[in-house]
Amino acid sequence: MKIAVASDDGITLTGHVGRCEMFIVFDIKDKEIINVEKRLNSFTMHKTGNHQHGHHNHEHHGTGRHAGIIGGLKDCNYLFCCSGGPGLIDDLRASGIKTLFTEEMEAEKAVKLFLDDKLESDPNRQCKEHNN
Repeated sequence: MKIAVASDDGITLTGHVGRCEMFIVFDIKDKEIINVEKRLNSFTMHKTGNHQHGHHNHEHHGTGRHAGIIGGLKDCNYLFCCSGGPGLIDDLRASGIKTLFTEEMEAEKAVKLFLDDKLESDPNRQCKEHNN
């Protein structure tokens, strides 16, 4: 199982998934973290420098405007973040990636809490900035 965490600094969770600097990807086996990888965010259309009026710097693996992030996280089962738009969440879910919104700010702690079935997820923390 792999868990991606949206982050700006490689340590803590960030608010807006599409504008994060990176995704910390935790590889899990038998409820233990066996590897941690940091993937620079070069695949979301919202990332500064990647948004070019409909031309996105990514391969098309998903559907619609979230194809880049879906392709970049296609091997992940979960995405942890502080908030995200409902359109992104729906597209991720349709691609088999479940999103969890949490107030826990430390990435590794959030993953460990999840593995112990103690991570609180609040589905009402969707981004109010946009409708899709």
